[in-house]
Amino acid sequence: MLHGRTPVQFDPEFGSGAGDSDEGPSFTPSSARATVWPPSDSSHELADQEDYRVSEEDFCEHLSVLSSRPRPTTIVGPRMDSEQQRKVYERLALYRIRASKMTQGVSMDELDDMTLRKECLPEALEEMYYFGDYDHDDTIDWYLDPDHSVHSYLSDYHRLVLKNGDGTRYLDWEKYCSWFTTYETDEEYLKYFEEISKKIKWIKRYMEFERGSPEWIEMEARGFWQAVEIAVDFPHMSFDLASTAYTDHIFNTRFDYFDREEIDPLVFEIWKRVTKQKITFRQALEQIQQENMFPRQEKCIQFVLDNTSIYTRLQSTVSSYSRPRFCNLCPNPLEF
Repeated sequence: MLHGRTPVQFDPEFGSGAGDSDEGPSFTPSSARATVWPPSDSSHELADQEDYRVSEEDFCEHLSVLSSRPRPTTIVGPRMDSEQQRKVYERLALYRIRASKMTQGVSMDELDDMTLRKECLPEALEEMYYFGDYDHDDTIDWYLDPDHSVHSYLSDYHRLVLKNGDGTRYLDWEKYCSWFTTYETDEEYLKYFEEISKKIKWIKRYMEFERGSPEWIEMEARGFWQAVEIAVDFPHMSFDLASTAYTDHIFNTRFDYFDREEIDPLVFEIWKRVTKQKITFRQALEQIQQENMFPRQEKCIQFVLDNTSIYTRLQSTVSSYSRPRFCNLCPNPLEF
């Protein structure tokens, strides 16, 4: 459940606590009302999906289905003894060695456990600290978390964690590190996310509304009810996972909208003025602010002007843009 966006706390205000309920009737997916969704390619079909409303009765039934499903596991329970830990560390060391050799072009057929154990005796593995340094190798984008390696109820798959770079690569990183699901569940989560990204694509039309506006609250709730209904057909999706996926869909849609509709035009306007008028970056930004060209970005512009580090980073970003980057934004490239 990793999302390639800057971490932002973006919790929906609806359905709070529904995933915590252990009471009420348990509905199986087959007993929930099936919904036939049209493809989501044309604007007409998007409008049909936007107009589709899940009834309150159906929504409550769908919540019961999702709430009856197992929630992601969290770290609880006993730790392994030293001998059990040693065996786990040896096994994880072989994973690290195998991954490193594969990046060097060694065939997987030559990297079975028996072959590797002959090359690397237990004493050598311990002396090399079980090749923990391999986790910092830039050629692989994952590592085996040592904190997860001491719990007997976690599998090796649970111990595998994606690298987070400087800590800002993924959304909800702490939640990701504290939830443990099976490979099958993670695979289904991705399919579910793709499904709601297509079926609830219509919500991008409402990105221009403020989050607290009545229009946005209504449409976000309508989309969430649709997402809950869709999740019923994915047997590994609990309420927690469905809610997380929908939250991320909203975040991605909002991020893409503002990046394309707001930030790109702003940066383009700065670049155009600096290039055409031969003025400084700050002068261009101040002109844009005075002309109130981007009222939604007023606070952002003022923040950039007031903060040297942010100002310098944005200036560097604008300077690095090439002309082809903005060709699709300019109605007549010959203006330059």
